[in-house]
Amino acid sequence: MQVRNQSGEWISAPPIPGTFVCNIGDMLKILSNGIYDSTLHRVINTSPTYRVCVAYFYEPNYDAAVEPLEVCVQRSGGTRKFVKAVYGEHLVSKVKTNFVM
Repeated sequence: MQVRNQSGEWISAPPIPGTFVCNIGDMLKILSNGIYDSTLHRVINTSPTYRVCVAYFYEPNYDAAVEPLEVCVQRSGGTRKFVKAVYGEHLVSKVKTNFVM
């Protein structure tokens, strides 16, 4: 697993026995008002041994409106960093900008 840092460099997240990595998506970034970040990531197996990577996506309803939780707004200085997003519209926008159609 590699993640892109704020400088645009790919850095490794080496496996630690007994742990797992959880990527935070855009909706949790909005919900947390940016406390948790959605990070660009990729998976490259450089290990000489067999390794399993399982992708699991837990998504809200297509028409779900997602906005920062008030507790997260207060924790992050009292300013809303994101406006309400409709999940389906956001998803379609991501697909259109990430894939050649």
